[in-house]
Amino acid sequence: MRSAQLLDILGNENRRKILQLLASRPCYMSEIAERLDVGAKAVLGHLELLVRAGLIEARVDDQRRKYFNIADNLQLEVSVSPYSFEIEMTTIAISVAPEHRRKDVHALTDLILHYKEIQKLLEQRQQIMLEYQKIQADITHAMGLCMDAIGKITEDNIEAEILYALLKKPMDQRALSIQLGIHEHVLEEYLTRMERKEIIKEDRESYSIC
Repeated sequence: MRSAQLLDILGNENRRKILQLLASRPCYMSEIAERLDVGAKAVLGHLELLVRAGLIEARVDDQRRKYFNIADNLQLEVSVSPYSFEIEMTTIAISVAPEHRRKDVHALTDLILHYKEIQKLLEQRQQIMLEYQKIQADITHAMGLCMDAIGKITEDNIEAEILYALLKKPMDQRALSIQLGIHEHVLEEYLTRMERKEIIKEDRESYSIC
């Protein structure tokens, strides 16, 4: 599933509420409908869409009743800055699916142990996020300097867009054509001209900034 599709799915408030509820525990459809105060038919439609998207999965308990739980550990990151708009999605498979209403009760000592482990991991994640934010700020600053330079060496907006795309990674002609929405034969003329000016170079059919 593409990141843009996931954003469309999460754009619905009821689907977000369903995921929030399932993040705490597996639920039957009737439970979800009751908690959301939404008709069963509407809830079923949301659940089917979430299942098709791979966000949740349906299982059957000992009484042959269907319940739903989160399928994967998924992280969606949207980055918007003056010089970039990026959507990245990362999925980490869950090794053991949660059971609905487990009858076995964890000992208090286990609860305390895992609670402390969670707090430690959350603290580590917070430190990583702070470092990540600093790196993002540095990238944004460097991108700004690059954009200033691009404005001085390019002849028109298309050349500038080509260089901006290549700032992030080398790309072949077809990938550039798709991303920029420029026909390949038009793009080829620009790439050839920019190569002659030694602004970009081609290596194994991929273009990068010299």
